[in-house]
Amino acid sequence: MTDFTTTRAVPAEGWKTSAVSWSAIIAGAVAAGALTAALLILGTAFGFATFSPFLDEGLSLTTIGIVTVVWLIFVQLAASALGGYLTGRLRIRWSIQSDEVFFRDTAHGLLAWALSTVLVFAVFGGGVAATGAIGAQAATAASALADEDDADPMAYLTDRLYRGASPAETGEARAETRRIFARWLAGEQEGILAEDRDYLVALVSAESGVGGDEASARVDAALNDAREAEQEARERSDEIRAAGATLSIATFLALLFGAFTACVAAVYGGRERDGLEDAAITP
Repeated sequence: MTDFTTTRAVPAEGWKTSAVSWSAIIAGAVAAGALTAALLILGTAFGFATFSPFLDEGLSLTTIGIVTVVWLIFVQLAASALGGYLTGRLRIRWSIQSDEVFFRDTAHGLLAWALSTVLVFAVFGGGVAATGAIGAQAATAASALADEDDADPMAYLTDRLYRGASPAETGEARAETRRIFARWLAGEQEGILAEDRDYLVALVSAESGVGGDEASARVDAALNDAREAEQEARERSDEIRAAGATLSIATFLALLFGAFTACVAAVYGGRERDGLEDAAITP
């Protein structure tokens, strides 16, 4: 291994060679990009790069903050180390001062990392950014769930209100009830308007054929459940957005670590190459 502080004689022709060895940069970038893709696929297989916004499915929003971030950093460190090292070992020889060689090796490692990052993003269509589209995946899945009638909490609440009555005969009443609930939940008042509540009690009593006390109890229970469901939905949405923001920051930091690792690896690989070449040509 060659000492990093070694100073060589600098012949004039040493400054006439190219300062950038694109063949080495491309080779290192391709290797880094391939390893990144392989590790991301492996991570997906083990569930490191995906999570479910639903309870008891996949990685939870709390687990994702640890598992996925660690995996992101590992992928970047491993791929960047490989790409940077290959770039340093495969570059052309520069017969110039050691300080300039150190700078060029560092720059080559950075360029190899940058090119591999661009290649990975281009191939994966941006899904790798922030590792994906984990926040988008969560939002899409949550939206799909909300579109299913059997998973719609509002539909369940109206079923409870009009239990005992035919859905076909109470279709208009159910639709009106949903509109009242939606307006109330979208408003800023703490509780439902008294006139709306009284109207719902009368409507439930008339359509379901139950007494006023039971209708009033059904309406109060539905109102409480609706408020709780709405609050839980807001909290879940906030958690998903927070997870997406965490992943974005983690991906940014992982990329920075990768850039640094690629630079160091390129310097190490370049000095190893020069050391072996010096040993081979020493009489």
